[in-house]
Amino acid sequence: MKKFVTLLLLAAVCFLALPKATYAELPYRTSYYDANQSSWLRIQPIYEPAETTGARFTEPVDLQVGADDNVYVADKGAGKVFVMDNDGSLIQTIGDEEGPGALSAPEGLYVTPEGQVYVADSGNQRIAVFGKDGKFVREYKKPVSTFMESEHFVPTKLVVDRRGVMYINLNSSYQGLVRINKDGEFLGYFGANKAQQTVLNWLKKLILNKEQLSKELAALPRPISNVSLDNDGFIYTATAGGFGQGAIRKLNAGGVDALKNKTIQNGHGIVDTAIDERGFLYDIDMFEGRVTIYDDNAEALFAFGFVDNGTQQYGVLGYPTGIGVDAAHNIWISDSRVGTVHKYKLTEFGSDVMNALALYKEGRYKESEPYWDRVYARNDMYNGTFQGLGKVYLHDNEQHEALSYLKAAFDTKSYSKAFWQVRLTWLQNHFLLAAAIIAVLIALIAYGPRLVRSYFRRYPLPPSWEKPVQDLRNFWYVMFHPYQGFYRLKEAKVPSWIIILILVGAIAVKIISMYYTGFLFSPVELSQINLFGSLGLFVVPWVTWIIANYLVCSVKDGEGKFREVIQGSTYALAPYIFFSIPTLLLSNIVTLDERVIVDSLNAIMFIWMGVMLIVMTQVIHNFDFMESIKNIAITVFTIATIWLFAFIVFGLTFNLYDFFYQLYKEVTFIG
Repeated sequence: MKKFVTLLLLAAVCFLALPKATYAELPYRTSYYDANQSSWLRIQPIYEPAETTGARFTEPVDLQVGADDNVYVADKGAGKVFVMDNDGSLIQTIGDEEGPGALSAPEGLYVTPEGQVYVADSGNQRIAVFGKDGKFVREYKKPVSTFMESEHFVPTKLVVDRRGVMYINLNSSYQGLVRINKDGEFLGYFGANKAQQTVLNWLKKLILNKEQLSKELAALPRPISNVSLDNDGFIYTATAGGFGQGAIRKLNAGGVDALKNKTIQNGHGIVDTAIDERGFLYDIDMFEGRVTIYDDNAEALFAFGFVDNGTQQYGVLGYPTGIGVDAAHNIWISDSRVGTVHKYKLTEFGSDVMNALALYKEGRYKESEPYWDRVYARNDMYNGTFQGLGKVYLHDNEQHEALSYLKAAFDTKSYSKAFWQVRLTWLQNHFLLAAAIIAVLIALIAYGPRLVRSYFRRYPLPPSWEKPVQDLRNFWYVMFHPYQGFYRLKEAKVPSWIIILILVGAIAVKIISMYYTGFLFSPVELSQINLFGSLGLFVVPWVTWIIANYLVCSVKDGEGKFREVIQGSTYALAPYIFFSIPTLLLSNIVTLDERVIVDSLNAIMFIWMGVMLIVMTQVIHNFDFMESIKNIAITVFTIATIWLFAFIVFGLTFNLYDFFYQLYKEVTFIG
């Protein structure tokens, strides 16, 4: 026995001494944003860390890639601007040790296409300009203007347009960017954010008088945190906070935001932005801790990277401060915590997908096809591939192929265009058949009921069936004559099997609608439908309505019995059953341009059901109209109370179950 134990311990030691398995996985995850489903999904890396010479800095706070493809880094701690080549090797230092060219805590820089370097020399409260050779040229101090008398001129970031006009971001300034021309003259403020109106501010304006409001602190706009410039002359301002609303604005020369203050994905803690020559937008967001890539409309495409203040892992950011993109679409990020600059290069997959997207957004669909094919070969789950190839087939008038790809991508807008063309072609080739189908439907609607009545007059049903048939006919009658119909129901006792039959019919219509509504009106993957959950959301409100309506109206001296409430609420489902059938058919025929037809039918259905429930409450409980409205309002409140109570009970029950389950596991483990 001792030998066996010794051998067992020896085997365990040998096992523990074995080296662990190694993986080539990157230290971060890459995701793509599926705008059609409004969700982030995993994907293989678009960018991966690239090796550089590993230049070290004291406190790099801003970065820009120049037209010469060199990387310019503003080092606040060293009081210098460092220039690196594309391998990350230092090739130049800008900033004298003393004299007018000496920098003090620079926080931003901008490199013109001609190679001039404008530095936001924050410590010296000026803009310092250096030539391509790194020699000091001139400086711009605080301009003389009555508008800036009380302004502290501490520049932090800037850009310079083609005319030499500087757009300067000042420290903690809420008035926007300061515009100064090449002669140092003040041209005004530009691109200020709008002050956010809160509910509290609205209440203050509603309650307080003018004297009290004058003592309140004004709601100030959020200050701009960074500024960038693209090749077309648009100025991009980055603003942190606001949960992404207006986080990135694309301003023209008149200060008009082309993005219309849209909410940006991954834009809550934005640090900096960069724009490449193809129009793709890149940002760093400290709140999300990721780099996000957008198209030219600021629609999110991909996100990658990871921020961790307590690691030195290669490719992981510590405290990113600036971002730039070079001609080869490599991404450069300055990191003040680790005192270095990170470089990320496109993977083969990333290169193909970015080329495909670039051609795709320019409308060059046919040229993008080979790139999409290569992307598809590497990842057949990326919805952007299906959307791209769908647009290719749509452009080539191969509509049926386009439909399958666009459906897989959940691209309803493009699917609608392809479907419209397919429908038009079918109608052109089958016009007589379509006309015949419409004529038959009209004839059935117009003469069908007459034929049925004529048949039953000739072949009457047995006497035992007269009452059940009359109860079933009331289901139609109550829709158009609700008062008389519900009075009939109040006086009659409808058999339980008819109530069950109607409810089964309503559930069957719901299930059919879930699975057979047209893709344009229900763009979901059928395998992902939660059947029982959806039916629960359909049945539970109806059941709680019956319970709440009976309880409330009983307290308010309503005359309706519980059976009558069930009967009336069941017959009130008539509009749902009858309207759902044409709505279902039309959803498979019309396009998005014609969806007003389906939306109108749905609106009429819900309004009709609401009216029937009001009339049912009035008739069954013998209330007048205003009493019915009041009791229905109380009923709705009671329904909400029942749901809240059920939620609390469920939560407590689950916690109790979890307590006993954990106790059982602990006892079992100890035993």
